[in-house]
Amino acid sequence: MVHLQVWNVSSGKNDKDPNRPKKAQSAYFIFMGDYRNHCKMTGESNTSNVTEFTKMASAKWRAMGETEREPYDQRAAADKQRYEHQMSMYVPAPGFSSKGSRKRKNPDAPKKPKSAYLHFLDAFREANRDKLDHKQIISQGAAAWSQLTDEQKLPYNQKYAVEKDKYNALLQSMNMGAAGGGGSYY
Repeated sequence: MVHLQVWNVSSGKNDKDPNRPKKAQSAYFIFMGDYRNHCKMTGESNTSNVTEFTKMASAKWRAMGETEREPYDQRAAADKQRYEHQMSMYVPAPGFSSKGSRKRKNPDAPKKPKSAYLHFLDAFREANRDKLDHKQIISQGAAAWSQLTDEQKLPYNQKYAVEKDKYNALLQSMNMGAAGGGGSYY
């Protein structure tokens, strides 16, 4: 049985450690939350139109004096202390670092194979290197690829299939070795 450990490298929102402490809010964001709740309860303004509400609330924030902002500044300072205290005790989950929330990619993982299109683009670049600049090679190469028939794409698809088989074999051999006591590679 092959054990695969996933190393997530995407930049989506799900890359964050769910146990990491929530960042401290600024005085402005605390005010926005309070003001939104106030408006919902009193019916003072429509909070469902985000743009309109934000313009109105930010104008109110700018008009506030220093004494009116003081309670929000105090709450922000307390929230900052809470965050710093929680971060001092925070231990990242496996696969996450304490500096950033993204999972790390294993540096020993094999490089994924080039797609058939990238193999075609390499050949197109070589044939047109002297005639076209970089942007033209990319745009004209994409147009040429889309006009190729399946038969014409076959050599590039075969190159991709060979590389993909090598990649999968290497990945499987690395993970099989990991089952014997080492760490997983991808």
